[in-house]
Amino acid sequence: MTLVLKTLNEQERAALEMSGHQLPMIAPGATDNEVPLDEIWIPISSDQPQKVIVADRNQLTDSEIKLIDLWLSSIQGSTPSTMFRSTGKGDEERRAQELGTWIKERLQVGEALAELPEELLLRSSLTEAMIPFLLINESEHAPTPSYKALHRLLDSYFDGEIILVPLMEKEWLVLAKQELLDGITTDDKDEAPVEGEQDLLSLFCMGLYELISTEWVGDFHISAIPAVNALHTLPQTVSMLRETMTIGRTFQMKEHIHLSTGLHLERLVFSIPEYQRNQFLREYAAGHTDLFEDSETLSTLESFFELDCNVSETAKHLYIHRNTLLYRLDKIKQETGLDVRSFSDAVLVKITLLLYKVTKRK
Repeated sequence: MTLVLKTLNEQERAALEMSGHQLPMIAPGATDNEVPLDEIWIPISSDQPQKVIVADRNQLTDSEIKLIDLWLSSIQGSTPSTMFRSTGKGDEERRAQELGTWIKERLQVGEALAELPEELLLRSSLTEAMIPFLLINESEHAPTPSYKALHRLLDSYFDGEIILVPLMEKEWLVLAKQELLDGITTDDKDEAPVEGEQDLLSLFCMGLYELISTEWVGDFHISAIPAVNALHTLPQTVSMLRETMTIGRTFQMKEHIHLSTGLHLERLVFSIPEYQRNQFLREYAAGHTDLFEDSETLSTLESFFELDCNVSETAKHLYIHRNTLLYRLDKIKQETGLDVRSFSDAVLVKITLLLYKVTKRK
């Protein structure tokens, strides 16, 4: 690696000032008045803006830039410069935007299984096993967090081992190493042993949502799927995350975290053509649609199915007497002719309830 001391001319100093002292000072389509694409400037001090160290960008890593900054600071007896503290962040955001643009282009042309091209600089940071998250901010009045602010917040939660990729407006893809889940240690985990990747992922997403919602007031939603091959399936991964988000918000209106591993039946129902959904409802729910609009009936059925049709546990969950729950179930049987305490009838009621939800959203 070769470092050269350079005295800037007036045009180059002007370019330095226009950059806002942000490194690396590299931009596609650079003009003669900008920093060459293959160079990076390292200012010696703010007192001498005309003096910089010039290095080959291809031979200098972000870590080496920071080390040089610390070395210069120790000699000058000052703190590291703002320019060095921002080194790599602007470059990292640019790389992330390039990756996001590539993903969107592949989805537009239907290439869901496209492999990452070698020229994408973030490729070297990806692995064949990464856990993807999709984060969407739907707040209309709250300001959208900047890339740097969101990245800094996520770094604190993921311990710095993440890749943040901006997609559509207020939509971000987060990629973390699969080993992430192995390090989960919380009081909740000690109190109630967690088994399986789905439960660990759910626990992790809950903490992530609490962190984001505490930092920024607004309506956030998170979807996640099990680990994927980030080198070969990123477009497909984003498509699956978006589908999981849509399905989760359709069937779980009150939830903000949506996991693909917990939406198998919902995904199947969602894939049924609309005319078949309507036909099924006409055959099995004719005259009973009002039943699914009753909040008490809905909460009773959802809790009953969530707790594996266990009468005692459902009564405890709803804070009602067991006989009260039995009365509600008998009422449903009288109106529909289906007894949800019977497996076959419970399946029909569950599917009818899901179909009603997705049809009502149309």
